[in-house]
Amino acid sequence: MAPITTTRSPWPHVWAWLLACATFPLIWVGGFVTTTDAGMAFRDWLTSDGHFMLAYPWLSAVGDKFVEHGHRLLGALAGFLSIALVIVVWRTESRSWVRKFSLVILAGVVLQGVLGGMRVVLDERTLALVHGCTGPLFFALCVAMVVFTSRWWNEVETRAATDRSRGIFRLALLCTGLAFAQLVVGAIVRHSPYMIGSAASALFQAAVYLHLLLALLIVGHVMLLAWRCCRNRLQETGGLCLAGLIIVQLMLGAASWVVKYGMPRWATSLVGETTLVNREADFVQNAIVTSHVAVGSLILVIALAIALRLARQLGVCAPRFSTGSNRLAGVAL
Repeated sequence: MAPITTTRSPWPHVWAWLLACATFPLIWVGGFVTTTDAGMAFRDWLTSDGHFMLAYPWLSAVGDKFVEHGHRLLGALAGFLSIALVIVVWRTESRSWVRKFSLVILAGVVLQGVLGGMRVVLDERTLALVHGCTGPLFFALCVAMVVFTSRWWNEVETRAATDRSRGIFRLALLCTGLAFAQLVVGAIVRHSPYMIGSAASALFQAAVYLHLLLALLIVGHVMLLAWRCCRNRLQETGGLCLAGLIIVQLMLGAASWVVKYGMPRWATSLVGETTLVNREADFVQNAIVTSHVAVGSLILVIALAIALRLARQLGVCAPRFSTGSNRLAGVAL
């Protein structure tokens, strides 16, 4: 099938990129809030120590309040960008399912803000865990919108789906599901030590073992996906990028465990004691642990982007691919 050329506005794609680029640091800083246990730096919400959120003297704050309020400001920025995205999409986009999807993004950022606020108001650690799991989901929605509004999505030449190419698509979906499951289990590993009750220790231990098992599964499936993408010339760049991130994530995961809990006895007997392991909660430890969380979110969204692009390219298990011209494409925004 020949590629379809249409008159389309670039603005939905621009605003989708802005939102996605604002959401990634929001994920990173949110992880830093958890790592430094700064989530209860303020006891109020929607205000900060009684100040209207945007009027709080953030730059003069220190410690946990600086970290937590920075997270709140990034959340507000994501909210404003989501509203702007909805307005732009509804003014310029002809595909009804894309317009509706923009509303899903807006609902997602509202839900995420409410979860964060209720975590503070109720001082509830379980809500912090849920908030940490839904954050990457919102990031995934933003990246999906980037894919849907791209010129590539409208103009790509579709190819006949074969059993082999459908298998690659299913593998990409599986990698996406495994990546999100790993983020959920990782959140349990991070939050369970702060939970109260006799089950907290058992939950932590079970989550650690499951985290390791999922890591092995993800590494195997991602490497297989990258190899099959390159072999079949389907989404080669995304597959190679995903494989590179997995290698980085493995190193960050090992480093996170070492700086928090120390090396195994067999490793200590080989290299001896070192001040680089089992550190107090200093900047080095916080940066390593938080980077591990952030890269996990990147793995999730890149696997999702590969799956969506494969679905579009192969015409399988995807929304109705109407590529009608963007209405009001010439409207100045």
